[in-house]
Amino acid sequence: MKEYRIAYLGNDSEVRLGLEGALERSGMKFVQVPGDYQGMEKVAGWNADVVLWDLDNGQPPYEELRKAGLDKQPVVVVAGQDNLEGAVSSLSTGAADFMFKPIREEPLPRVIAALNAGVKQRRLDYYGRVIEDANSQLKSILNNMADPAYIVSPQFQILWMNRAAEEIFGEGQMGGACHHIFYDRTEPCEVCQKTKGPARWRAMLKNGKNYRFVSAMVRDQKGEVERVAVGTDITQDEEVSKIHKTFIANVSHDLRTPLAAIDQYVNILLEGLAGELTEDQRNYVDVIRRSSFRLHSLVENLIDANKILSGDFKLKMEVVSIKDILDIVLPKLESQAADKGLTIQVQVPEDLPPVYADKARVAQVVANVAGNSIKFTEQGMMQVRAGFMPRDEGRIIVSVEDTGIGIPREDLGKIFELFYRVDKDQVYVEEGAGLGLSISREIVRAHGGTLWAESMEGMGSAFHFSIPAYRGVATGQTVSAPPQGGYYSPY
Repeated sequence: MKEYRIAYLGNDSEVRLGLEGALERSGMKFVQVPGDYQGMEKVAGWNADVVLWDLDNGQPPYEELRKAGLDKQPVVVVAGQDNLEGAVSSLSTGAADFMFKPIREEPLPRVIAALNAGVKQRRLDYYGRVIEDANSQLKSILNNMADPAYIVSPQFQILWMNRAAEEIFGEGQMGGACHHIFYDRTEPCEVCQKTKGPARWRAMLKNGKNYRFVSAMVRDQKGEVERVAVGTDITQDEEVSKIHKTFIANVSHDLRTPLAAIDQYVNILLEGLAGELTEDQRNYVDVIRRSSFRLHSLVENLIDANKILSGDFKLKMEVVSIKDILDIVLPKLESQAADKGLTIQVQVPEDLPPVYADKARVAQVVANVAGNSIKFTEQGMMQVRAGFMPRDEGRIIVSVEDTGIGIPREDLGKIFELFYRVDKDQVYVEEGAGLGLSISREIVRAHGGTLWAESMEGMGSAFHFSIPAYRGVATGQTVSAPPQGGYYSPY
């Protein structure tokens, strides 16, 4: 057990007697020294835990106390009964407490309070040093990055920039408003105004280049919140994205016209308007019809992908139950599963809260995810389950689990990328364009939710998505979803 040491810097023998007996009975060490610099040095060498300063020596000389090595010990002043003003004044200059002499009351409570204050201050000083060291290391790392990085205050003032940012915006920008220096804007950007936590966004800066930013919230040694942001130059990626968008738009448009003609003439043949078909001929035409349907689905997915890339992705929001959403897609899914000899189990609690969502788009997510499960499952079953998660003020989670061939571990983190397909022959039962999961992820994100996957190769996969449960007043409005990779917070 620590043995606390209390030092009295003063010449009043009556005070010494009153303190010495009370403190030593409590197991504390006590010493009296003169209130001069030599006395301060002696107390510092003695490793005192609390300094009792007699106001007969004047107000505590904190600068001299620090020089003598007493910079962490709390100071309690000892004042005469007629010196209340001096005792109170000492609190404003840094004293932890005061007591009056002669010592008639038990001094131990005030000494213990000072000890606690000292422990607390030392702890705060330690945490402050840890934060300062961490921030120093962070700045050192950011300063050596080729990408621009900066720190801003909650009032949108630039507190620090690395060398890469100074090369773009110039030196001497500390204290300026980030929205003015980076974007030539008079008002803060939407990210700073609306986001209190981590964020990511894209922006074109004053140098004419496009950047993808990610940010996080940190605290300085004073405990004040700051935002650290790092940007990555994606100008070339944006140019490639424009080429993608133009290509997708042109291909989608050019495919729609011949597809309409194919569908029209297939219907004419199947309805016998061009003469009766033999059984073989009807089978051939049916193959054309199914292939046309697949191509039509691909075109619609391309159009959706282009809307996501362009930021022209609209949601028709309404209050709807998960059961109503599943009812849209389950008949078709059950038909597809039956063709492969699979069974589908559906579990949706009756008391599940509704969601505020675009019914058709969420149904599209279920169709894409469950369609993949059916495609890559040769035997067994598929489960579609829904439930309620209380976190984040309530979320609805929908899971699709299968007994299929699973996803290789190295591909699991990439399957939601646009146009990504697993490069393994055994995985492909039917060719796809690698669009469905990427589109589904963006639809879920646009609803403020998350889509993720779990899988073990050879044993099956489980896809889950969660969206907020309905808790407020519905507006029934059409809203624009953010573009792929756009601003989402928190993420």
